[in-house]
Amino acid sequence: MQRSAQASAVSKSAGEPEAASDPNRQRRRERLLQLGTLVLLLAVWEFAARDANKLLVAVPSDIAVATWELLLNGELLSATLDSMSTFVLGFVIASIIGIVVGFAMGTNRTVEVILDPYINALYAMPLVALIPILMLWVGIGFLAKITIIILFAVFPVIINTVTGVKNVDRHYLDIGKAFMASRFMVYRQIIAPYALPYVASGLRIALGRGIIAMIVAEFLTSISGLGGLIINYTNAFETAKAFAPVLVVALLANALTVLVQKVEERFGRWRRR
Repeated sequence: MQRSAQASAVSKSAGEPEAASDPNRQRRRERLLQLGTLVLLLAVWEFAARDANKLLVAVPSDIAVATWELLLNGELLSATLDSMSTFVLGFVIASIIGIVVGFAMGTNRTVEVILDPYINALYAMPLVALIPILMLWVGIGFLAKITIIILFAVFPVIINTVTGVKNVDRHYLDIGKAFMASRFMVYRQIIAPYALPYVASGLRIALGRGIIAMIVAEFLTSISGLGGLIINYTNAFETAKAFAPVLVVALLANALTVLVQKVEERFGRWRRR
C-alpha cells in the first residue's frame, strides 16, 4: 500500500514537467498556425493580383519594396511618430476619463441616471458626423485630432467599466463592510480587481476605435501622419506606397492589443489562482 502510494507520487512528479510544457506547446502550435495562414494569404494575394493594373492593385512584394523605400527616406518613421504621439495622448485621456466616469456610474445610482442616456446616445451616434462641427470649434490642428480620438475611444471604456463594477460579487462587498473597510479599500481591493477584465475589454475595443479615429482625423483635418501618407499616395496613384502606412497601422494595432492583454494578465493573475 505504501509502495503504491510512493509510486503514484513519483509518477505525478514525473508528469508535472510534461503538463507544464503543454501550454507552451499549445502556444507554439497557435503561432505556427497564425504564421502559416499569413504566408498562405500573402501567396494567394501575390499570384492572384500579379496581372492586375499596378495603379489600382499592389502585390505584397511591391508593398514590401515601397515600405523599405519609405523607411530609408525617413518619411514613414516621421509619419508614424506624428500619428502615434496624437493617438497615445488621446487614448490615455480617453482611458482615464472612461475609467473614472465608469466607476462613478457603477457605484453611484444618481450619476448613472444623469449620464446614462447621453452616453448611450453618443455611443450609438455616427461620430464621424460630428467631425465638421468639431473642426469649426477647435480648428484642424493637433487639438482637433486629440478631441476626435477621445470621442471615439471613451465610450467603450465607460460602458465596460460600468458593467464590470456592477458585476462585482455582493458577497465580497458585504465582507468588506463587515471588516469595516474604508471606501478606498473597497474600491482598490474588491471592485477594481473584479472590474479589471471588463475594463481591459473596453480598452481593447477603444484601441480599435481610437486608431480609426486617428486615421479619419488625419484624412479630414490636417492631412498629416499615416493618414496623410495614405491620402497623398492614393491621389498620386502610387498604390504600393499607399499600402505601406496601412501595414504600419495594422502592426501597431496588433502590438497595442497584445500590450493591453499582457497588462490584464499581469494584474489578473489572482483570478487564475
